[in-house]
Amino acid sequence: MHSSVEIARVIGPKNLSKPKDQLTLFSFLSDKIHSRRITEKEKSEFCLQLSVMLQAKVSIHKSLQSLARQSTNKRMKECITALGKEIQKGNSLSKALALQPKIFDNLFNITAEVGQETGRLAEVLTHLAGHLEKISSLRRKVTQALTYPVLVISVAVCVVSFLLVFIVPMFGEMFKNFQLELPISTQIILNLSNILSSYGLYFIGLLLLFLYLFKNTLQNKKTRQVIEKYSMKLPYIGDVLIKNHVARFCRTLGTMLQAQVSLLDALEITQKIISNEDLREEIRRIIKQVKLGKAVADPVVESVIFPPMVAQMIAVGEETSELDAMLLKVADYYERELDHKVETLASIIEPVLILILGLIVAAILVSMYLPMFDLVNMVGTGK
Repeated sequence: MHSSVEIARVIGPKNLSKPKDQLTLFSFLSDKIHSRRITEKEKSEFCLQLSVMLQAKVSIHKSLQSLARQSTNKRMKECITALGKEIQKGNSLSKALALQPKIFDNLFNITAEVGQETGRLAEVLTHLAGHLEKISSLRRKVTQALTYPVLVISVAVCVVSFLLVFIVPMFGEMFKNFQLELPISTQIILNLSNILSSYGLYFIGLLLLFLYLFKNTLQNKKTRQVIEKYSMKLPYIGDVLIKNHVARFCRTLGTMLQAQVSLLDALEITQKIISNEDLREEIRRIIKQVKLGKAVADPVVESVIFPPMVAQMIAVGEETSELDAMLLKVADYYERELDHKVETLASIIEPVLILILGLIVAAILVSMYLPMFDLVNMVGTGK
């Protein structure tokens, strides 16, 4: 008889472990969970944590090593590790950030460069973290406002489809047996039910294809610009989009100026970050005017996008040499306005969608029950 120690020695710890295929599947799922995309919130937390560690007089390299160990997102961990390796080679933080343009845009690079040149890197990173948090919060609120309508519409489609596919055909068979003369509304519902029952799978396939094409279309820059251009002309929604872009412009430019980036450099970086083409064109015009020696407020007054209040606040900021503070105040004001408008829009959309869903379901049920009165009369008279 072999002792347990000898058996363990022969089998070995590797052979006592889980089967290879189970480990592979577990590793694959684990990697998928932990290698999700890097969010704006995670970037904001990275800047804030790095700022705190630098304020505590910890070196950049050691700070990055510590942040890499703490990160639960595999991609973020790899990103921070790569930054640490570049710092170890002797590169600056701004150059290390520039090597990862898909994650860190020009706002990060220039802000880090200015922070290092002025010896205020920790302070600048704190401002940048606040900026990213504000942008993330604004985007999150808009997403939350759109989530409920999408959920209600999805429920409406499921409920109506269930009624047409499973409930309506039962009424149709009964009406056929009694040979009733059906109202037009009932005939329409029955025809819709027959079409959906016969071609339902094709409809689902077409819907999935449409969603796939729509998603790919939105990824096209020119298509997004066309959709956004027409959306900005819509009542209420257009106002929300304009205020969103103006708030982001003011917040980004104010943050750059607060980090002591020159006005022209700050405008050029902001122009690259803004996604709306009309606003980008407005910023190009502002840059040209500033290069000619004019104040920022002068071209903003003539703008068709910027509200008059923005021009007034910028003019006051330039006169008092507090342009960065004024821009951040304007951003705060428009972000509060956006919060209010998004909440109002959500409060209007919710009852309207529920009412529409109720009317559709009621129309189907009433259309099915109308012939029942004729059936009751037929049974009552004995015909």
